[in-house]
Amino acid sequence: MTAKTRLAVLVADYKDAVNAGDLDLQLEIKLAAYDLDRANPDSPRAMDAIRFVDRGSKTPAAQAA
Repeated sequence: MTAKTRLAVLVADYKDAVNAGDLDLQLEIKLAAYDLDRANPDSPRAMDAIRFVDRGSKTPAAQAA
């Protein structure tokens, strides 16, 4: 699996974990994103993508859903 594909899977899984309120899975995915960033320094930043999802989930509209 390429780094970009792995990043897409991590972000999708993270969105699902946020929607489900599963904090353990969110932490596990953040750790996997950190590992992906360290293993592939030239690929898109996984932790930046996860932070972007976090910022989106903190909006009032997202919290009301």
